[in-house]
Amino acid sequence: MKSSTNFRRQVMRQSLSLISAIVLALVIGLFLLAMDGFTPAEVLKGAYAGTFSSDFRFANMISRLIIISLVALAAAVPFKAGIWNIGGDGQLAIGAFFAAFVGFSLSGLPKIIHLTLAISAGMLGGAFWASIPTYLRYKFKANEIVTTIMMNYLAALITAYLVNYPFRAPGSSNAETPVIAESATLMTMVPLSNLNTGLYLSIAAFLIIYFLDRKTIWGYEWRILGANEEFGRCGGVSDTKMRFLSMCIGGALAGLAGSILVLGAYHKFILGMGGTVGLNGVLIALIAANSPELILFVSMIFAFLQSSAVGMQAKLGVAIELSDILQSVIILMVITRSKIWALISKIFPHRDKGDYDSNN
Repeated sequence: MKSSTNFRRQVMRQSLSLISAIVLALVIGLFLLAMDGFTPAEVLKGAYAGTFSSDFRFANMISRLIIISLVALAAAVPFKAGIWNIGGDGQLAIGAFFAAFVGFSLSGLPKIIHLTLAISAGMLGGAFWASIPTYLRYKFKANEIVTTIMMNYLAALITAYLVNYPFRAPGSSNAETPVIAESATLMTMVPLSNLNTGLYLSIAAFLIIYFLDRKTIWGYEWRILGANEEFGRCGGVSDTKMRFLSMCIGGALAGLAGSILVLGAYHKFILGMGGTVGLNGVLIALIAANSPELILFVSMIFAFLQSSAVGMQAKLGVAIELSDILQSVIILMVITRSKIWALISKIFPHRDKGDYDSNN
């Protein structure tokens, strides 16, 4: 009973500290805009217009959420097993190119087969790219933080060569592949938006990861390794096998995100189309403490900030960098959330039942 109470108290503490960080970041953002002459009402109206004023804008926000949350999950799974995956950008890029290659190089296939092959190729490409740093760690003791970051640069350089030379679209002035076949495209859910049936793939991915994490021996062994590596080894957990598996799953998730971008949004591989979403994914995974539920919640906040920033720039002329500022403040507040909770505890001191009974 006592352990259950302590667990609920810990969950409430983490939730309140996260909410406090978000609220404080928004207050700071409103203060900065007020210094530039914008009233809070104007800002909130612009943020609403940028995300909820039409089906098109809301659909684009959801499409951002899909990619951000998948890449965050790609970082969280290895983090749970005690191995760092900072290579989401590279894994997304390689997975996206693999999916695009299958999409434009094959033709005459039934849609279900072609689409399945393209998505599978993207996930396998991301998993393969994630497996390399893991192999280097256990074969040569190379630090996976360094190798995953370097693999991001290598993926960018390799894909840049591929789309500028052997696979560049004929007559195109941009670094991009030919358009994929219609049989390899994901169906658009809202006209003219980037939202597509990749939404269902992301939901399935979340449910699978949630099940693996909470209901299987894999999830248990990941948590054991992440919490105490020596204890896990003494308990018979193969750290090499489980961490290699977690990295491959993480890479596959990032590859799935890249596949959805190619097959559902752009219908071709465009150099740099993922931006720095991989870094955002790492930060979201850390903020959410690798919890799939919290990852979805925090990803929604980041997607909303990015979408609303676009709307406020168009409507009010607010610099789009405001979104990056608010995201950075949220990260800083979450990093110092123990201090925030300590401050909240001082303002609202907790008295448990034992203290109450002893005073009466």
